[in-house]
Amino acid sequence: MTIIRTDKDRLEPADIIKYIESYESNVVPLLDMLWAYYLGKNVKILKKRVTDPSNPDNKTPVSYGRKIITTFTGYAYRPGYITYKSEDEAMLEALLDVFNKNNEKIKTSLHGRNTGIFGMSYELMYLNDKAEVRFSVIDPREFILLYDFAIEAQKKIGIRFYPVDEENWKVAVYYSDHTEMYDMKRDKYRTGSKLTLTGDEPTFFGELPIVPYYLGQEMQGLIEPIIPLIDDYDELVSGSIVEFSRFANAYLLLVKMSLDEKQARDLKTKRVFEQLADSNAVKFLTKDIPSEYIQFMTGLIRDQIHIQSHVPDLGGGAFADGISGVAVDRLMFDFENVVSNAEAEFDTALFDRIKMIFYVLKLQSTSDGTFDEITIVHKRNKPANTKEYSEIALNMKNAGFSDYSIADYMPDEMIPDTEKELERQQEQQEMAMPDVEAIAVYDTSPDEEQPDEEDDNGRR
Repeated sequence: MTIIRTDKDRLEPADIIKYIESYESNVVPLLDMLWAYYLGKNVKILKKRVTDPSNPDNKTPVSYGRKIITTFTGYAYRPGYITYKSEDEAMLEALLDVFNKNNEKIKTSLHGRNTGIFGMSYELMYLNDKAEVRFSVIDPREFILLYDFAIEAQKKIGIRFYPVDEENWKVAVYYSDHTEMYDMKRDKYRTGSKLTLTGDEPTFFGELPIVPYYLGQEMQGLIEPIIPLIDDYDELVSGSIVEFSRFANAYLLLVKMSLDEKQARDLKTKRVFEQLADSNAVKFLTKDIPSEYIQFMTGLIRDQIHIQSHVPDLGGGAFADGISGVAVDRLMFDFENVVSNAEAEFDTALFDRIKMIFYVLKLQSTSDGTFDEITIVHKRNKPANTKEYSEIALNMKNAGFSDYSIADYMPDEMIPDTEKELERQQEQQEMAMPDVEAIAVYDTSPDEEQPDEEDDNGRR
């Protein structure tokens, strides 16, 4: 998919309807299909028709789309794995306060998931009734973002449309300074739509209050390129189960025997043959199933799914053997390139979000910070061989490496923050040291001989 451009500064109702109907015809069907594959409702295998209804009809979709997206999201966008830093603690505190009120970790993770599925995700910025900044994840199947015709295209107008029921829809058209709300009346064929303006509200973010998240300039998710491979996998699995079903319903050969309908029914119930002509009177006609070929083909297609999507199978294959950290890095190299490129695009959107937040906070005089004072930090949910790294740390310690070098060498999954780890180590050392002042000092020297004291009568 590519971006949609417009030379208009304001859209008339006819323009809005045209964009919506075009988007529903040309883009939404693809997005719906990608969503179906993510849910494991693989379109091709489920819509497959069987010509002979007497034959087994196994339609077994394998939710490989979900596996790919879950791995991608969990590795790069797991909630809490994107953090923020700044030398200005007051400014960072103001930003994190807005984030905490918006469940930012979950919403950011959802954007990562959506980019993996659709290649795009959208976020709407707004103020609630308390004039607090809010942002919400918008379904890309219900949103159109229009750009201008500049060399480096800039976002210009946003159109959100969603159904209330089959005939009644809501439409919001976003501009940099205001938002127009419409009611849209449609028939069941979604033709002859009519818009009625119902409201007009100002926006307070200094620009179009929409944040777009894209997976590359192509805006292509991870599922779309491997759909043919997933279809082949489904076909192979379903076809194999059909063959097993046919095997279970093998043809019965009766040599020099015949059964009427009642005898056939009794045979299914009692499962006993009586009065056989000879020991070879009953046989089953079966078909050999090429199990080795099926296993080879499923493995081949499964490997190609991971190779072509650039997303490794972290739960199986080479990763299931407890391989070394160096081997993990080698196997993750291709995936890491995909994730690094995706994060570069993702950070552009995150900074866009932060910039609009501080624009409002400045207007409200609650912060004078700027978005470029914030640093975005990414962690990886990467499999690590803990035992191996522990041995490396011990060897480094014996070789004379500093505590900082050892902690900094460890992967983020074990030590996410070197400075904090050293602070914790220092605290543990201080707690382990005895408190000298709290220890009672006893005089162990022998007592000196004291002269006898006289009693009241002068005796000693």
